[in-house]
Amino acid sequence: MNINQKCINYLRCLSAEMITNANSGHPGVALGATTILYALFKDHYLYDVKDHNFIARDRLVLSAGHASAFNFGLQEGDLKQFRQLDSITPGHPEYDVTNFVETSTGPLGQGIANAVGMAIGQTMLSSRFNINKYPVFDNYTYCFAGDGCLMEGVGQEAISLAGTLKLNKLILLYDCNNVTIDGNADMANNEKVAKKFKSMNWNVIKVSNGNSYFWVTRAIARAKKSKNKPTVIIFKTKIGYGTQNEGKNLIHGKPLGPDELAMYKKKFNVENPYDLPSDVKDVAYRTLKKNADAIEKWNNMFAIYKTSNPELYKQLASFMENKSVDVQKLVKDEILTQNLSGRDANEIILNELSNKMPRLVGGTADLAPSTKAYIGQGGDYSAQNRRGKNIHFGVREHSMGAICNGITLYLKNPAFCSTFMTFSNYMLPPIRMSAMMKIPTWFMFSHDSYKVGEDGPTHQSVEQLGQLRLIPSLNVFRPSDAKELLACYKIALSNLHPSAFVLSKQTLLNKNTNFEDILKGGYIVSGDRGDVEILATGSEVELALKVKDVLEDQDIKVVVASFPCLNVFDAQSKGYQKDVLSRAKMLVSLEASNDDVWYKYIGQNGVRIAIENYGKSAKSKDLDEYFGFNVNNVSKIIKNSLK
Repeated sequence: MNINQKCINYLRCLSAEMITNANSGHPGVALGATTILYALFKDHYLYDVKDHNFIARDRLVLSAGHASAFNFGLQEGDLKQFRQLDSITPGHPEYDVTNFVETSTGPLGQGIANAVGMAIGQTMLSSRFNINKYPVFDNYTYCFAGDGCLMEGVGQEAISLAGTLKLNKLILLYDCNNVTIDGNADMANNEKVAKKFKSMNWNVIKVSNGNSYFWVTRAIARAKKSKNKPTVIIFKTKIGYGTQNEGKNLIHGKPLGPDELAMYKKKFNVENPYDLPSDVKDVAYRTLKKNADAIEKWNNMFAIYKTSNPELYKQLASFMENKSVDVQKLVKDEILTQNLSGRDANEIILNELSNKMPRLVGGTADLAPSTKAYIGQGGDYSAQNRRGKNIHFGVREHSMGAICNGITLYLKNPAFCSTFMTFSNYMLPPIRMSAMMKIPTWFMFSHDSYKVGEDGPTHQSVEQLGQLRLIPSLNVFRPSDAKELLACYKIALSNLHPSAFVLSKQTLLNKNTNFEDILKGGYIVSGDRGDVEILATGSEVELALKVKDVLEDQDIKVVVASFPCLNVFDAQSKGYQKDVLSRAKMLVSLEASNDDVWYKYIGQNGVRIAIENYGKSAKSKDLDEYFGFNVNNVSKIIKNSLK
């Protein structure tokens, strides 16, 4: 038997055994696409088995994350713990759990966008630091995807952008078996995939037999030669190859039973897939040796690069260094004393941060003039300008978030993306994935409430704050002025959690507050002890201060507290929390959202002033009256509640 086929047979049986032992998993893709992944790892994929963070390594993203039974760099004991509690072989790839997993995947299509982000990151570094004979950053980004990934809108958005940007070192390995969970894929999708990719400026390679090692490895080698386009290789495969349900949807997520597993191993002449014969081991050792030689060659090249190009190397070292930023000295004091909108303050701070953080890049979903999340002197990233710091994602919020996650992972630095607050709904999947991975992607949402005005209810945020706050490990910041926003950035830079910056379109009142107090997530803005304490965020802090003036004229003492980040406040000591929340007999929350998280702070006897329904197309001041978010109405509610 051909040795490559023998290795493939062992890999197939190993995947089948792992899934059967776990009685859980997806044998369909693991058995149908084995040849693709085998050829990739044996002949093309550069990695350092001793250092999974080797900077010149290729990247591989399993967008079809249910193919996680493909493994390397793991011990037999780990494989036998597949899908078990606290194992390093979970059911879908998990970043920072299993070595060589570049990003967590599972939600179909998102991995394609992650891979696009990684490919963008590669071009940014190669354009700055690669020179003739010294290709320091020259890796390929491979993405393994299936029929389902290409049906998801996020995948299509990312594919379209990748073609526009001519990301030629991005290679999409498309496992085309035409079967999904429900049945044949053409029940829901019969588009001409090759023509579609070509129309989006991709190089297209077809392999009619995805189980042929010869044709698979040859296709990947050809894809690596593309000079100005990303490449998709369409491999025709059979789901559940070699099983009784080969080619049927039943095999997608149904483990083989013990009897069928025994028959399967016998069919491929494999007795124990964990006990590799010497000739199979030799192939693995030769592959490791080949990679070790390539890594040694790169290390030697890089050593010469450092000595022969000292200035460029100095720039590289500075570029990649994670320098701490003194946020409090970031902007001029007069900016912190001005009344600025959240988006205007963010524009100033973001641009100053860009001067201190050379790897800070990002963009908007075709909304830079509106959200103002734009680096003025950064230039625009494109196929012609890989050094641009502003990425024009187009109207593609979902993929924008996932692409930024990929950039964050590749550059090991926050990437930012921005849109209107209401459209954060389009981005919840990648926001959730960034929080799950605990990577510091920054999501910037302007136009944070009904005060958007005439654009109407489709653009007026109501439930989005509550949705974002429900995501574990996501810091949601809603600052009430520029100083609070600056403090929020200091918090964002001090940990690896992703951040959602919720920014106003309207001007915010500057308040003379203490920076260190703001860093605690919730603090007293005005007053000491009183009859009423108002807890507010964002522009409602100013409203609360105006209400305080009115009520105190009526001999009702009021304390106002601002809560720019509830997560951070919750992390403070119980003593501090109690001190902030015990300044009055009655607690009132005031926020232009329908988030009921406030009951956690005000108690069931507290007063929650919120927005419970969608808005109207009208001027902001008229909407203040419509929603009752004005001094007279809020004062009336509080006064009546005290009786």
